[in-house]
This record gives sequence, structure tokens and C-alpha cells, in this order.
Amino acid sequence: MTKQNVDLRPSQRLARISAQTGKPLDKFALKDDPSVFRAAGRSAEFYDHLRVHYRETRRSDADIDASVKVILKDGAVWDTGTAKVINISPSGALLAEFCTTKKTYPVAPFKMEMVLSGGDYTGIGIEARPVRFEFEHGGLGVKFEEIFVAAD
Repeated sequence: MTKQNVDLRPSQRLARISAQTGKPLDKFALKDDPSVFRAAGRSAEFYDHLRVHYRETRRSDADIDASVKVILKDGAVWDTGTAKVINISPSGALLAEFCTTKKTYPVAPFKMEMVLSGGDYTGIGIEARPVRFEFEHGGLGVKFEEIFVAAD
């Protein structure tokens, strides 16, 4: 191996090859490509898929109060209280500011039942399963399983 090859980083020694043409790409080739695939690659939706925490749909910030029930797998109510929905999407939400009587989550599998109480959301009920704990907000990320209208 010559001294010239030893001093180069691996990324400098390897050539990038186009999947479409099979020809080597130089660093300016992507800027001149007018194809629709390059435009899609620059869009926000494309970059959403590259994030570490990929979600099915985008979440919107919210500030919705909710009454919550923590329900065990057998249907028994483990705990009740309130929480705040701080972001929401068609497939899930992030709950924060939990205030329940036991102040704990069960060790056994559980689901959440929420009834929203804020503006246009009043009376909407949601059954959801937890998918992650969010320590920054002291909350719980949930994925919706069923949406219903709560009767008083």
C-alpha cells in the first residue's frame, strides 16, 4: 500500500455508485439531477423517515385535559386520575402531568382509557396502549386502539 492510500480516510477511498445508472457519482452529480426523486428527497416528509424515532403520522402540539383510567389486561381498573395531552396525532398521543391516586404504573400489561375535556375534544374517549415512557415530560406515549364518544 502506498503512503497516499494510507493517509486517506475510508470514505475518501470508496466511490459512490448510482443505483440508476451504475456509474460513479461525484459530489456535484446530485445537484444537477432534475428527477422527481431528488425533489422528494429534499421534502420534509422524506426526512421524517430518517429520524431515529419514526412515527406513523405527524404529531401536533396540544394542551388538552383528560381524565384517565389505568386498566389491567383482565379489565380491572388499576387507578384513575387526570393527565394532559401535550401532543396528538391520528394514531397516538403523548400524555403528561399525570395525577393519579396510586402515582404508579402497574407491572402487568395495561392500557389507558382517556376521556378528553377541552374545547372541541370534550367527550371524546380513547382506549390506548402504552408504547414508551417519556421521562422529559414525566409522561407516557400511547398508541390509539379505539376511539369512542363518552356518555356522561
